[in-house]
Amino acid sequence: MDVRFGFKNRRKNQTATQQQESNQTRPNHIPLGERLAEVVLNYFPLSYITWGGPQVTLPVRFVIVGRIKFTLYCQASIAVMLNLFVVKKKWISEEMFAELYAISNALPGPPASQLAFTIALIRGGVLPAVVSFLVWSLPGAIVMGTIGHFVGTVGTTTLPPWVTYISHSLAAVGVALVAFATKQLAGKLMFDKTTCTIAALTVMLVVNFTSAAWLIPSILVSAGLFTYGEHFLPGCIARFKERRTRNSRPFLVSEVVVVVEDAVPQFQENLDAIELQDPVTAPAVITTNEETSDLNIYFSYSTRTGIFLIAVYIGVLVLSIILRQLNLNLAANIFSQFYFVGAIIFGGGSVAVPLLYSYVVSSTGWLTSSEFLMGVAVINAIPGPNFNFAAYCGALAFRGTGWSSLAGATLAWVAIHLPGLVLKAGVLPFWRNYRDLQLVKPIFKGLNSVAVGLMFSAVYLLWQKAISIPGGGAENLGLHPGWVAMMVAAFSALEVWRVPSSLVVLAGAVVGGLAWILFGRV
Repeated sequence: MDVRFGFKNRRKNQTATQQQESNQTRPNHIPLGERLAEVVLNYFPLSYITWGGPQVTLPVRFVIVGRIKFTLYCQASIAVMLNLFVVKKKWISEEMFAELYAISNALPGPPASQLAFTIALIRGGVLPAVVSFLVWSLPGAIVMGTIGHFVGTVGTTTLPPWVTYISHSLAAVGVALVAFATKQLAGKLMFDKTTCTIAALTVMLVVNFTSAAWLIPSILVSAGLFTYGEHFLPGCIARFKERRTRNSRPFLVSEVVVVVEDAVPQFQENLDAIELQDPVTAPAVITTNEETSDLNIYFSYSTRTGIFLIAVYIGVLVLSIILRQLNLNLAANIFSQFYFVGAIIFGGGSVAVPLLYSYVVSSTGWLTSSEFLMGVAVINAIPGPNFNFAAYCGALAFRGTGWSSLAGATLAWVAIHLPGLVLKAGVLPFWRNYRDLQLVKPIFKGLNSVAVGLMFSAVYLLWQKAISIPGGGAENLGLHPGWVAMMVAAFSALEVWRVPSSLVVLAGAVVGGLAWILFGRV
């Protein structure tokens, strides 16, 4: 029942007038070239000043509709976008920014990249959104692909001794970075017995069955179903018991009549008071600002298009699973492997990078452990999304095959980003119409717990094979006390002193060089 009876029609007319006035200034009425230029000019600096992952977080205070206030600890890139697109440019409202950020974290893929893509989509349309993603992510992908090509050409076993020392030091720093990210994520997502138990079970299974391709998807599905049932089942049981109790006792009509007769005069008095008030000054509890927020949503495709995009996401996911089983050729394997990871991973690049260890090192052997850890250190030292790590892995996977490393880097980079962006674009029309995720939120409690367990597993697996040795093998980091000390120092710098990850990686490279000067030349 709508309690705004008297001014409901007037509010509709007022909203229609605002909608008509807003249409005159909507960016979609601006020529496409100007919208593209606007996106490029605003997004280009972000690709050089924002770092992915949880290593740098800033407190961001949201104020929604002037009444609801809360603080989120966001990635530095999220804070930069909030300041630019909400505070300065006013492209979207704070309420919309908070909702889009929450959806980005609830969907698979990199949250920061999805948020940047979505803001451009809302602001200028589909093509400007695609351009914004390329401007945002491509510079870092080019750097990572180039480094992967260099490592694949030279190799880690034929590197000069001084480079080997630096790579070992960076491997120790890489373990520290993953451990720090795990600690940060666990502190936010492991908050009760259920989440801790799911994470612990994930660790126990993953460290013992690392190469089982079915394991991680099975854990994700099981955890999501369990937390969904845990959330809704008690309420269903309570309602069932209440219904049985109500049906078993006599129904006293006289009591209900008395209650209704007492309540109707008071309810009518409240309605009369509301009717006399001006719509603008009516109490906040009976008004809403959703119409105003919706005026800032500029993308125009329908829910039917959204359903099509979601179907594409699911269809390509099924295809990638089939291709992984068929093992047709390297190109198909790389696309299916990275699309699969991008489609099932929740928590962004900080989770995807350790998870990739199972798919590109343990099960396929495309990378060695030392190459993987070197890439982990580099991706944390340069700006841009952590999902750009896929370009590094793709370039290395194509070495010695006659294919260009650029082709492998491009294929892996596109494949890992594609599912998250397609799914986010498919969900947006439903978000616009319903703006309610209450039914699916319990599922993500289980998925996030699995993500934490996967990161704990990654710390153990990376520790086991962190140091490369002649002949292409790898040794346990614990066999090298000097590099253990480097790892502890790096973790302390990140956790205690809050040193930016880029500076920690740079310091690790310097320490590796000094270690070669002091010990390697003897």
